[in-house]
Amino acid sequence: MSLIDKLLQMDSKTITEMPKKEIEIPRLSKLMGEKFKITCQAIDGERYADIQKSAIDLTKKGGVRDINLFDMQVLTIIDGVIEPSLKDKKLMKHFGCVTPKELAKKLFLAGEIADISNTIQELSGYDKSEDDEEEVKKQ
Repeated sequence: MSLIDKLLQMDSKTITEMPKKEIEIPRLSKLMGEKFKITCQAIDGERYADIQKSAIDLTKKGGVRDINLFDMQVLTIIDGVIEPSLKDKKLMKHFGCVTPKELAKKLFLAGEIADISNTIQELSGYDKSEDDEEEVKKQ
């Protein structure tokens, strides 16, 4: 059976479904007295590219002046965390935030933001794990 035949047998919804993963935030679990788990989802390539572009500060001649990595991570988790939604108006109001960006920075510490962002990147197909790299080297 050819690869095309195998693809034609697949449910088209299965291949377009974005991968998801639930992760616990230990600090918030401790504060709440119960497990605090968020659900992360992959981000499509176009949106991920837009996030990267928005974090790059260019010079007048088009050179890269600076890359705001933290800003890129925050924007990644705003789109990639689907439960709880960081865009929820009631949640933002409750925590005195006007934007999802403010809410993300209020809820999560810098290291937590980096960890969540890394999880979303992995779900989106970026950042091969070291195990994958070792497997490639063995072949």
